Amino acid sequence: MNKVLTVYRWEINKLFSSWRRTFTLFLLPAVFLVGMLNLFPILINYMSTGTLNKLPVLLVDAPDSFHEYVDATVDAKAFKYEDMTFEEFKNYTSNNNDEYVKRLRKGMIVCLFFAGDFEHSFDDEVRAYYNEVSNENTEAVSGALIFLAFDANSLTAYTRTEQFEYGVLTEYQATLIDTLGGDYSSLGSSLFEVDTFNPVTEFEDYRTVANNSAGRVVAGVLLLMMYYTTYSLVSDMFASERDRGFMDKLIMTPVSAKKIYIGKILAINTVVTFSSCITLALLFLSSWLNRSNDAMSLLPFGMFLTPGELIIVLLTIPITVLLLTAVCVSTVFALKNMEDITVNLQLPLVYFLGDFFFQLFRGTRPTTLEYFIPAHNSLELISETFNAQNKAWHVILVFALNIGLALAVFARTFRKEENK
Repeated sequence: MNKVLTVYRWEINKLFSSWRRTFTLFLLPAVFLVGMLNLFPILINYMSTGTLNKLPVLLVDAPDSFHEYVDATVDAKAFKYEDMTFEEFKNYTSNNNDEYVKRLRKGMIVCLFFAGDFEHSFDDEVRAYYNEVSNENTEAVSGALIFLAFDANSLTAYTRTEQFEYGVLTEYQATLIDTLGGDYSSLGSSLFEVDTFNPVTEFEDYRTVANNSAGRVVAGVLLLMMYYTTYSLVSDMFASERDRGFMDKLIMTPVSAKKIYIGKILAINTVVTFSSCITLALLFLSSWLNRSNDAMSLLPFGMFLTPGELIIVLLTIPITVLLLTAVCVSTVFALKNMEDITVNLQLPLVYFLGDFFFQLFRGTRPTTLEYFIPAHNSLELISETFNAQNKAWHVILVFALNIGLALAVFARTFRKEENK
């Protein structure tokens, strides 16, 4: 055991011997990935509109009920708003039509509230409708309408309009029966009222939105980060040293080849685990600094894990790294040509990249079968943990399967090396 620790310390000291190498291993990949995640909505907006600025939602004759809803709802705060009366809007489009069209092309959304005529307000029209319904008028019709205008040729405008419609307007319309329904909503009883601000529910609302996005993004980012760093270190500690002939000199020392391999593997697992934890910390920081809560952000504000959930994620990382290291080491020992090794070690990156995009855009929860797929099951476990959907048997299965498979691969690889 002492000899294994000696090799382990030697490899760790070698990695930390240069600040450039340390920065490249621990911070550069993490900073790059986090930077790309934060640049994604900006780039999409620029490619679609030709500008880096995100224009607000232009509200025309917005009623008090909508402003109150925005102030109290997390999803609605993801957008910025600009208010105009209908007369101001009509004058604006008449006198500044070119500017109006230009703003639409740059991604502006127009949301116009109309009460059926210009004599009544939107809220009064909704109240009148529910009053008619409560008086058993089965033929009551509301003239209240909400119009949305946007440039359909703009990807950003189209995406933001869909988010605004389903994430804000749909929920807002569902609240109208409680806020403006009168007797029809209360059915003879008084409405239950709560404080306008509750920090616990406010935090939980933010967490729900942020963790749902994190479940799609963070797991794939961590898996990519873990494999990239693992294959880089395995290439350096095993493939390059063998190619240079240094590995043969190490094996000739009094330390057995198996102990040398184990020491190197432990060093790789320590470095990659630590590097992945730094990436995870930067992702959390990125979420909590995103106070503006951009509607297209991949990491909205408020990402958070309970202590139990955080422990599961932190344990999943080294177990997954162990499996990835086993795959990379077995690849190195199975091949002799350095070019073949490099190509074969890079191929799984394509798979993990595809897994990342699959997770990003999938609309369903993982099936039971997916928890039996090595490495992919770690991605699903982390994703489900962020969504608070994981089960105890999922955790046990993923940990046992990945550890067992890693040890089996290591045992087979070392046995083949000893028989040569």
